[in-house]
Amino acid sequence: MKKQSQNWMLIVFLVAMISFGWGIAFISLARLVQAMEPIQLLAARWSITAFLFLILMAAGKLRVRIHGKKNVVFLFLTGLFEPCAYSILEAWGVKLTSASTCAIFVATIPSMTLILGILLFHHRADWKLVASLLITFAGVAIATVFSPAFSLGGTRTGMLCMILGVIAASMYSLSSKKASADFNASTVTAVMAFEGAVLFNLIALDQGYRLDAAFRILITDWHIMADMLFLAVFCAFASYVCYNRFLQYVDAALGNNVVSSLSTVIGVVAGIVIMGDLWGWYTVVGMAVTLAGVWLSTLRMREDL
Repeated sequence: MKKQSQNWMLIVFLVAMISFGWGIAFISLARLVQAMEPIQLLAARWSITAFLFLILMAAGKLRVRIHGKKNVVFLFLTGLFEPCAYSILEAWGVKLTSASTCAIFVATIPSMTLILGILLFHHRADWKLVASLLITFAGVAIATVFSPAFSLGGTRTGMLCMILGVIAASMYSLSSKKASADFNASTVTAVMAFEGAVLFNLIALDQGYRLDAAFRILITDWHIMADMLFLAVFCAFASYVCYNRFLQYVDAALGNNVVSSLSTVIGVVAGIVIMGDLWGWYTVVGMAVTLAGVWLSTLRMREDL
């Protein structure tokens, strides 16, 4: 009973860290994309994160040992799916569709995680898990569809990118869950950072951007540097370590549902309070329904501890 209580307190802490970091990340992102190109942002963000892990490895605080591990393929697939595949697909999806369309697609990630988990990894689903996914999706849909800014649209290519992005995000959670059988959360996140840094810097070079170009932009304005450090240190380094650790305790679909839903709620509140975003009854009702789904998810999580 004591161990169950300790695990639950750890889960609450991990969820709080992840949801806060990912929930308000868009504020820093919004400012950074005005100062640099998206690929430069991704390259700089994951380069800083990778550098932090290299420091830990050099100091002997982290050892990445992959030889002889059964689930090493899933370790590398984790980084391949996110940040590599998902970031690129999301960027093109946002560019070729509308914000409303993207919001709806992103809200389906937990459900896709459940479906792929059942098909590929023989996961099981019960009524609480399915109900929590449907309720949280309904909450996001209410807040999105009834908004005056709602508009569905985009090219077929954009829709395809978002579909593939949803699959990539789902496979990331499932791969991380599988890799956690042999590797701790820090190792999984370190490999993600190294893969992201290499890929995004190669793409940036291919597009004609020098490796030091983004960092020259950062040192010109300490506010921009602060936003980048928040994304790289808190959102990428700390939050992903917490999320990969979180997945060691819970079902991938359930964990995805809780984190994405709470991040959405925090993001909406932050947008209203800090950015002055519009809101109305649809926001209040949608977020209330979303939180109801999260509450049902927490009941389901406690059963697994």
